[in-house]
Amino acid sequence: MLNISKPLSASQAQTYHAKEFTAAEQNYWKQGDTIQGEWHGKLADEFGLSGTVGAAEFARLSEGQHPETGKQLVSHRVVHEYKNSEGKTVSPVEHRAGWDATFSAPKSISLTALVGGDDRVREAHREAVNVALNELEKYTQARIGGNNPAETTGKFAAAKFEHDTARPVDGYAAPQLHTHVVVFNMTERDNGAMRALQPHSLFESQQFATAVYQSHLTYKLRDLGYEIEAGKSGAPDVKGFTAAYLEASSPRRQQIEEALGRSGFTGPEAAQIAAHNTRDKKVILSPAEILAAHKQIADEFGNQAERVVAAARQRRMEQTQERLPNERQQQVREAVTFARDKGFEREAVVDERALYVDALRRGMGEMTYPEVRASFEARIASGEFKQITDDGSKAGRRFTTATTIKAESEIVQKVRDGQSRAPQIMGIENAVPLVDSRPHFNAAQKRVVEEVLTSYDRVQGLQGRAGSGKTSVLATIREGAERNGYAVEGFAPTSRAAKQLRDAGIQADTLQRFLAGGGLQVAGGPARKHLYMVDESSLASTQQMRDFLNKIAPQDKVLLIGDTRQHQGVDAGKPFEQMQEAGMRMAQLDQIMRQKDPDLLKAVEHLSNNETALGVEMLQHQGRITQIEDPQQRITAIAKDYAAHPESTLIVSPDNASRRAINQAVRQELQALGVVDKTDHSMRVLAPRNDMTGADREWAARYQPGDVLHYVRGSKEHGIEARSYAQVVTTNAPENLVTVRKVDGQQVTYDPSRLRGVAAYREIEREFAIGDRVQLTAPNRDLQVANRDLGTLENFDDAGRITLLMDSGKNVSFDPREMRHFDHGYAVTSHSSQGLTSARVLVNIDTQVHPELINGRFAYVSVSRASQDVQIFTNDAANLAENLSHDASKTSALPLVKTATVIPDLVREQNPVTKTGPSAGLSLAL
Repeated sequence: MLNISKPLSASQAQTYHAKEFTAAEQNYWKQGDTIQGEWHGKLADEFGLSGTVGAAEFARLSEGQHPETGKQLVSHRVVHEYKNSEGKTVSPVEHRAGWDATFSAPKSISLTALVGGDDRVREAHREAVNVALNELEKYTQARIGGNNPAETTGKFAAAKFEHDTARPVDGYAAPQLHTHVVVFNMTERDNGAMRALQPHSLFESQQFATAVYQSHLTYKLRDLGYEIEAGKSGAPDVKGFTAAYLEASSPRRQQIEEALGRSGFTGPEAAQIAAHNTRDKKVILSPAEILAAHKQIADEFGNQAERVVAAARQRRMEQTQERLPNERQQQVREAVTFARDKGFEREAVVDERALYVDALRRGMGEMTYPEVRASFEARIASGEFKQITDDGSKAGRRFTTATTIKAESEIVQKVRDGQSRAPQIMGIENAVPLVDSRPHFNAAQKRVVEEVLTSYDRVQGLQGRAGSGKTSVLATIREGAERNGYAVEGFAPTSRAAKQLRDAGIQADTLQRFLAGGGLQVAGGPARKHLYMVDESSLASTQQMRDFLNKIAPQDKVLLIGDTRQHQGVDAGKPFEQMQEAGMRMAQLDQIMRQKDPDLLKAVEHLSNNETALGVEMLQHQGRITQIEDPQQRITAIAKDYAAHPESTLIVSPDNASRRAINQAVRQELQALGVVDKTDHSMRVLAPRNDMTGADREWAARYQPGDVLHYVRGSKEHGIEARSYAQVVTTNAPENLVTVRKVDGQQVTYDPSRLRGVAAYREIEREFAIGDRVQLTAPNRDLQVANRDLGTLENFDDAGRITLLMDSGKNVSFDPREMRHFDHGYAVTSHSSQGLTSARVLVNIDTQVHPELINGRFAYVSVSRASQDVQIFTNDAANLAENLSHDASKTSALPLVKTATVIPDLVREQNPVTKTGPSAGLSLAL
């Protein structure tokens, strides 16, 4: 895989070149006085650099100079240390020399090449690195400066250094084939001007270059006769090595993983920090010592590498003719189709690099990157993929599909066709008395009821800010509609939102359940007019909204309710926002009532208006933000704060890993205080595999032994009952087959691409005790509970059943061996918190862990849950406002498509949107 370091300073780069990159002790299988290195890249060619890497040229490039003449090409500040007003020594940031991009072969491949002695494998690694670097280079961008977007140049200068040994651990340097590639911080624009690199493009291309490297390496190894299987994270592994031997040969990886576990951090950056912090002091070992240690370990495990190499050479001699061209082309098409289905399930616009990553992983080793790219280009030419326009700042092309454009166009046209063409639900002369009968309503609530009931539009929107009294408003609209002959029904993308509609007296169900069923009107029955309310519309996907609007009858009216500033759905599209952009008239429920503290209310109002920096700064001035850099100390502080006042307190954290860590810390505090019983009961609960899209669920290789599958629909053909469970036993990737064990012990093998309505979970062991807060993680119709409902564990009975007192006040009892969708409920993710209210909210924000989850929507949703007080705990208070101001909006296709396939007057004649719509500064990722 490819890992890209933090930027290296000029002095760091030159030190690494002298003491690390060229050091002879980094290679024990290919000994020499030094590692020479090799130049790479179009810019290196322009400089006339080829062959071995010289120290003088390397040093000049690291300083931003011409490698031959020494002329300064990229200006930078000279470093001068100085003392600040407090007497502390300050060192300004030194010139960024470049980045260390390291391509590492999986351990099994390193053992094959080095311990097994197959130089052909080493050459395959070398070739794969070059192919990946050539593709990575195409996405190189120049930093232009000011407000100008980055410019794609497609050229860089790089120095490669191939090593075959890992850093020693306890005196043992494990075999590890890897190549360091120093990408220098300069590139050349079309006009010949030299500029610093825009590193964002490198990091955006990291997964893409990894996929190209792994795919090419796998293809070459299979051609050499090696059997390959998918390892961790989809990386290729050579078959024939035991887990014990791989572990014994990976002490450095174990050292880093242990350090990561202690730190509480996750992600590539955290791994780099752990790797740096766990480096042993350099020990100079002789080649004889190192090779003797490798031979000893190999002997202890039966010389597996030698056997694997011998078997591959024999297999290579016996290999039959390659697949027929038509069969090969079909496999390439299937891989690109998989990438299309996976990518466009969750986004309307996808970068081409993401499509290549998925296609290459789907066809790992069975096809080459040029074949995948050629197939993709052919489908662009056919019109299946449509390139979109942008500001030119993106390094890669971005695409949507004809299907996506059609769905978005249909939704927009439904809005336009229904404008001023539907009868009012109620005239103003009747709406006013209805509103006046609610003297407790504020001005915004009264206005919204009147606007909705008197609207002449078939499809109308209601923008409701968090905590603005929406339930009472919807109950009043329902009453007015029913008085005038409308049947009122509600739908929502989540079971919790559907339950809230029912709290307003509206018959409601999930949008998914309705779309999976029949039509809205009873066949042959009377054509009764309906008012359909769709709550949490910002969570609905384009596909769901299109299908819903296509099902309603001509006499029906629709009220779409949502908040464009809260979280959006998982699947592709943002129809609620898009319909507003297209002119859907909006009623504004904009007077927030939840926050009882005036200062907190002002902060939430700023967050709701997309003024994130102002809102965060206000919270800072109010003393509601605490900085604790160490993640474990921060989690402990949150747990102690919760335990001191657990009543009506909710913890919100951005990711599931930190949520679980906080839950555990809170339990320990509460058990020590006697609030939670100290007798734990171990249970195996189910955690959803959110990493699997619909396309993934059709691919056998994405399942893992032990996964638990829930069959919503079932299969008569395979004897699988609807709503039943089974556990994955084995997978057969070449034939795309999954074997599962049903509850009765019978095993069934089937092609997952032929089944629908299958959800995948992993079993996780959890400890529960009386007094624990519990969150349900799936809806259950028998228990009449919604996904993410919260309760307190009250009892374990002799039969093993548990009883929860839900926050709604009702008791639910179930057998945890049968209903396993629950978890601890002290901390929840921001997405799960949407729709909740608590007097006090504690928010955990670690800007170094999953920074893509730290954004304005997270800030608004998390903080607005609190009615009385909110406390934010973060690792970086100084930069919190900037980090939370990051936009995380989903994409839409229509405004960006280059071709004239959309409704001609769609953009030209848009009706003006209201002040809370996109024109008011809502940042859209288009």
